[in-house]
Amino acid sequence: MIEAAREDGEDVVLAQPVESGRVLVGEGGVGKSQMAASYYLDSDADLAVWTTAKGGTEQLIADFAEAAARIGAPGANGEDDRDDAEALLEWLQATDRSWLLVIDDIQDLDQILEWWPSLHRRGWVLATTRQRKALGAGRTRIDVDVFTEAEARSYLHERIPGLPRHSGACDECPAASIATLLGKLPLALSHAAAYLDNNRDTTPAAYARMLAEPGRLLAETLPGDGSDGYAPAVHTTMLINLTAVEAQEARPGLARAVMDTVAQLDPNGSPAALWTDPTALGILTEPGPRWWQRLLLPRTVRDIPRAITGLRGASADQIRACLLLLDRYSLTTYQPPGEKGETGLVRIHALTARAIRDTTLEKQRHPLARRTAQALLATWPDRGSDLPRQQMYRANTTALHESTTPALFHPDVHAVLFSAGTSFGEAGQTAAARDHFLRLSDATAQHLGRDHPDTLSTRTSLARWRGEAGDAVGAVEALAALVDDLTRILGPDHPDTLSTRNNLASWLADSGNTADAVEAFAALADDYARILGPDHPDTLTARVNLVGWRGEAGDAVGAVEEFAVLADDYARILGPDHPDTLTTRSNLVWWRGEAEDPAGAVEAFAVLVEDYIRVLGPNHPDTFTARGSLGWWQGELDDPAGAVKVYTALVDDCARVLGVDHPDTLTTRGNLARRRGEAGDVAGAIEAFAALADDRTRILGPDHPDTLTTRGNLAGWRGKAGDVADAVEEFAALADDHARVLGPDHPVTFATRTYLAGWLGKAGDMSGAVEAFAALVDDRTRSQGPDHPDTLTTRANLAKQRGEAYE
Repeated sequence: MIEAAREDGEDVVLAQPVESGRVLVGEGGVGKSQMAASYYLDSDADLAVWTTAKGGTEQLIADFAEAAARIGAPGANGEDDRDDAEALLEWLQATDRSWLLVIDDIQDLDQILEWWPSLHRRGWVLATTRQRKALGAGRTRIDVDVFTEAEARSYLHERIPGLPRHSGACDECPAASIATLLGKLPLALSHAAAYLDNNRDTTPAAYARMLAEPGRLLAETLPGDGSDGYAPAVHTTMLINLTAVEAQEARPGLARAVMDTVAQLDPNGSPAALWTDPTALGILTEPGPRWWQRLLLPRTVRDIPRAITGLRGASADQIRACLLLLDRYSLTTYQPPGEKGETGLVRIHALTARAIRDTTLEKQRHPLARRTAQALLATWPDRGSDLPRQQMYRANTTALHESTTPALFHPDVHAVLFSAGTSFGEAGQTAAARDHFLRLSDATAQHLGRDHPDTLSTRTSLARWRGEAGDAVGAVEALAALVDDLTRILGPDHPDTLSTRNNLASWLADSGNTADAVEAFAALADDYARILGPDHPDTLTARVNLVGWRGEAGDAVGAVEEFAVLADDYARILGPDHPDTLTTRSNLVWWRGEAEDPAGAVEAFAVLVEDYIRVLGPNHPDTFTARGSLGWWQGELDDPAGAVKVYTALVDDCARVLGVDHPDTLTTRGNLARRRGEAGDVAGAIEAFAALADDRTRILGPDHPDTLTTRGNLAGWRGKAGDVADAVEEFAALADDHARVLGPDHPVTFATRTYLAGWLGKAGDMSGAVEAFAALVDDRTRSQGPDHPDTLTTRANLAKQRGEAYE
């Protein structure tokens, strides 16, 4: 690229790219000066001049004046450097001799322009800069990036003694880890190589572990001088532009404080909303209560630390100007939020972040971490928003936690750590949520003790996500132990104890132990009535759960009778138009349908929809839910055409009010597609499920349970349309995906395997179907027990399939 620019007669500026792969490359150490030096030292020009523009034009003018004196440029008399420097420029313009002028480390392009020689047919300028700025005509900007992955590994293999070479990719090789941890920055890699060369007793693998160790100072892993001739240490190199920024900032200390904050977060991109959202900005910049005010405040407010000096009282305009200045000097990259809702980002090179963290004042680290966590929590994306944004917030929470431990555990576990784990689960990554809370539970017990309220809360979340990941039995065991501990610590009648008993009863039912679940809910309802009174909302909720699970246990008629009593109690206590009363009526009507009265359910839901519209309005989500229930029971009443009519209108209204990508809109589209198929439009059902699968993949990701469910629906309808082989192939792939995402023993995984076995039989592979059902019986027996209803159903399916195979 340099040679091409020279052939076009243009000067060359070696600069930093705005972005590089996964991380920002806006710092020193990528090799710009080394590349310029290679041209300077190898130049065959009649005159080669090397100067630096670091800190301004003073050194440049002095070097120009010296060069003018050496070549005897007309007008250079040694009396005034500026006059002599101008004489050099005149000589460069007029001469027929060849020349090369290297201007290294330009920190302000505007200051240099008056000393930039005019274009010349036999001369050219080669400059280096960290500043991002548009260049004028006649100058070509060439971005010098960090090493590629292959270049970084190759360099380390050449420099580190005893590091074995690998053919092709070597993901498990320490060179790959070292390159990644140092951001593939050439300067840092040279220091790492020098460290290992000078410390032969440290293996490359051990060195990689040192680099990754939280809290390890960079100075402990890199020598002060690299063996390649780099004089400054990496800290100095990475932060050299900060001095220039601090000299220009309007509010002293703000740039350093902003970088201290950004350095705690994910270098690949932290949310710009932290600096643009008024609530988050207030969290970062408001002074906070004084010591005497804290005595009168509740603990949740009292424990908020005071803002650090540099950020305290800063305005939104000052913050924005600071971010733009840091971007200009390549210390960070600032991408403001877009007009069309694009997520804004602030990026920083991993080594710059580490250098900042290493030099952050000790007294500022704890308040910075707690306030940054609070700002993340304040701007956390709503459930159902786009997955990349959710993932970005989780990654930043992880980075903040790892870079500031144990700040987020004192005085208590910051709520942002709970939000990150819950976000995993809500995105469909139930196994990741389980693993997150397992680590958080262990860490909380270590920092705060096993009986601390936050430790107990993490155990509650861990039990939940164990169950959601498919281990319902494990969730029951964990919650049973937690109930014992809560009873011991808080007492049997404490709200947290009662709430955990409710969770335990729910997972008992999900694990197949419905009888014990009903018994547990009955005892819980009695205790709520004794402690809070029969008319307390929590008592009524416990009764709702009890009645619902009695219905799930097979007593649909009893559920109808008891929900009728509950509906009367809600109307008496809260009023006939209270939302909870309407919800209880909805449960009553639903169980009427389950009690083999779909006609009564349709009639009652029609009345209930009118009441929802009158009380909550036609566009309320609960109104939409009631309309969806009406459509469902119309379909169950063998009126799929009527259901299609209801769902078609409901899809349009959901899209208009909630948005086309809202989960309720997507669910309604799925119900519409199913009823279209049942109404005889199988091709339309297939087309609708295919479009829904694409949209759910785009919105939720390919591994979200709702995406996988839609794929299953699509496969089933394709099979019903005659493409049995495709159904078998897709259900086989789905069984693998469900096992990977939810776990091999998750009920949904078992259900998918059931469909696969069934379609194998329909495809004529009787032996394959028998084998699949037999394996499923074994796995259900092991996981759910021999008497679980699903185990018994699978045994019946196996017997039926064996009979068909025999025939």
